[in-house]
Amino acid sequence: MEAEASMSPRVLCIEANDSVRARVRRLLEAEGFSVDETATALDGIARALTRPPDLVLADVHLPDLDGAELAARLRREKSLASVPFVAVGAAPEDHDVALAAGYDGVLPDGGGEHLGEELRAILAGKRERLGDAAERAGLRRLSASMAGRLEAALGDAQRAQDRLGELAKLRSAFMHDLAHELSTPLTPLAGYLRILQAEKLGALAPQQKRVVDALLHSVARLTRIVDNLADFANLQAGRAPLHDEPVEPDRLADEVVAEQRNAARDARLHLAVQHGGPGAVLADARKLRQAVSNLVSNAVKFSPHGGEVLVEVQREPGKLRFAVYDQGPGVASSEAERIFEPLYHAARATEEARPPGSGLGLPVARRIAEAHGGRAWVESPPRTQPGLSLRHYTGAKFVVEIPARAAPGAEAVRPAGGGSPGTAAAG
Repeated sequence: MEAEASMSPRVLCIEANDSVRARVRRLLEAEGFSVDETATALDGIARALTRPPDLVLADVHLPDLDGAELAARLRREKSLASVPFVAVGAAPEDHDVALAAGYDGVLPDGGGEHLGEELRAILAGKRERLGDAAERAGLRRLSASMAGRLEAALGDAQRAQDRLGELAKLRSAFMHDLAHELSTPLTPLAGYLRILQAEKLGALAPQQKRVVDALLHSVARLTRIVDNLADFANLQAGRAPLHDEPVEPDRLADEVVAEQRNAARDARLHLAVQHGGPGAVLADARKLRQAVSNLVSNAVKFSPHGGEVLVEVQREPGKLRFAVYDQGPGVASSEAERIFEPLYHAARATEEARPPGSGLGLPVARRIAEAHGGRAWVESPPRTQPGLSLRHYTGAKFVVEIPARAAPGAEAVRPAGGGSPGTAAAG
């Protein structure tokens, strides 16, 4: 029986109508055929290329690809050069077009009860042929049909592109409005907590101080998320002009690390800064600080307990870099660009071990760098290690680089390796 089944002609039936497909299967299997079926042209192409059939039986009016276009596509494959193609469901005006496209036979009524007999005749060599004039006319109609479908497809693509643009604008507007609504109550909340922390309303017991410190830490974290929302929306919409002012890169890195002190302590991390040397540069201080803070926050979040995180300030003529090294799980090469896409989350080992965050920290860091005329990227594992560190960083190295425009009256920027910058640590 297995040998007999292996000799059965195998027919690939591509038919959108479920009841017609079921009837074809019933008729052909009763005649000893083996039937593979699908409802779409694209799946039919994949099946035909994966395992070439003995004959292809296709509807000329498929939902995703016209039957004539399907035949023209499959006829290009060497593996299907000797496979006969039969069209079903063709109206009289479709007959010549189907043959011109490459079908070997056309069954207007689907072959009826004699379908098996018709297909065996075609497998034995029966072919329908067009005269030269009829073939030319069929090809002209086929070309016109394809041009019309291409025009419709291009129109659909343009409408989809326009809709995506509208959705992007709506998303940016939503993020901007949400950030505004969240920042409104956050501002007085942070102010009142600082008043309590400064004991301006009375002395606090040690336990009360710890509670206020924890609340301020949470408010700072929430404020950074709100800032990311606002910055992303504004940068995306081109509504975020830079406000240049003198910025000391080493001091900025120290302040960012100081903000992360509680998070580093909770994660039992050693968080340090390797200075690049004095000399103020012109940059938007708030935005640049936000970008570096996002990189450091990301490294702290994904570093193992007891690990090392280093913020290295690198200075070269015309360039300023903030490089953040960690000993976390790293970033897969396939995700090295996607993690800078808004709202994208890289694959995580477990939900508990890899909190997702807002999905905006890294995209905002990149957009801030680009707004300054710079760039942001990741190396995983780091291609180079920090020059003065005795520790080895095996996870990732995130870098924000901007042009180093010296502030008026600032010291000249020293080339890399031109001195021994200091190091500050936290955690």
